[in-house]
Amino acid sequence: MLITTIVAQVSCAPAGDTSSSPPGPASPAAGASRVPPIETGLQLFRQGDLKGAEPYLAEALKSAPRDRRILELLGSIYARTDRPKQAEDSFRVALAVEPASVGARLGLAAVLVDTGRYDDAQVMLSDVRRSDPGNMTTRLKGALLDARLGRTAEAEAGARQVLARQPDSAEAHYVLGLALEQRAAFAEAAGEMRRVHALAPGHPGALSHLVTIETRLGRTAEAASWRRMQQEALARLHVENRVRDQRLKAVEAFNREDYKAALQEFLAIAREDPNDPQVYLHLGSTYMALGNLDEAKRALDRCLAIEPRNDRALAELGRLHALANRLDQAVDTLKKAIAVNPEFAEPHYYLAGVYMARGEPDRFQEEMKI
Repeated sequence: MLITTIVAQVSCAPAGDTSSSPPGPASPAAGASRVPPIETGLQLFRQGDLKGAEPYLAEALKSAPRDRRILELLGSIYARTDRPKQAEDSFRVALAVEPASVGARLGLAAVLVDTGRYDDAQVMLSDVRRSDPGNMTTRLKGALLDARLGRTAEAEAGARQVLARQPDSAEAHYVLGLALEQRAAFAEAAGEMRRVHALAPGHPGALSHLVTIETRLGRTAEAASWRRMQQEALARLHVENRVRDQRLKAVEAFNREDYKAALQEFLAIAREDPNDPQVYLHLGSTYMALGNLDEAKRALDRCLAIEPRNDRALAELGRLHALANRLDQAVDTLKKAIAVNPEFAEPHYYLAGVYMARGEPDRFQEEMKI
């Protein structure tokens, strides 16, 4: 049996739980994947790939417009990409669906703080405290509100309380940095903002405050360095704002199997943002859907040159090798994808297809257990 047929057969089975369902053509990031858009979006969101997650979550929302989980995730993405109106709308719809939702209330509270509606934010946080007194996210949002209102001691105490339990919380380090800056502890504040940058590279607030703090400390060279990073981060944000609609259109085109239209959109994004690994992953999947394996490989190689541990790109490259009947390379590449993310189902299923083609039923069965 041809390897292309085997990979196609394996990618359609087994039926059942979609959280571990095997691949089929649902998204460019999943190649020939039938994984529902919500599952792809969730995985990308958990990996911190917000621009990658958004098109899949937006697609999923079309078929489930009152799904609270999707609404909250999209609200979080909008809030973290400086779209407060869309974030607020998404969280309010989620609350209309489920008024007791803590996640929607906290998300909305954060938007209210960021847009200066402090009284409304306080009401929202108080509601959550009554229902969930020990919620650390509530404590952190309250500390941020304290910082915005100039309640420095309360903000510092709240941030430190969160950090005692969550030492790698970038937002808690940021709030602590704000409080320290407010009480003129500039050296300590700079240390906290550097910690934010280490945990969340490109954090716009941290970069902005580092420029200010280093300037006040008289460290001109350091301030200039942080200013360059701030300008680079803003430039990346501007590019992403320009291509966001194209990214949504491209994924929609791919999902309706209009691969030529998807290709044109992804190529346009690559011209605007030539260092975005996600677009080369999408290009690789699209070229494969069009049967152009050479261009697909070039695109996936480019993705992996930018982001060597991109599990989806490794899975797609492994699938490409299998389709080209390079079975040994397929096995090696798919094993790399699994090593990066053992819980990612697709490379296991692709690998099972390769083992079936090589007449190794025991290994086939082992991979199908995922």
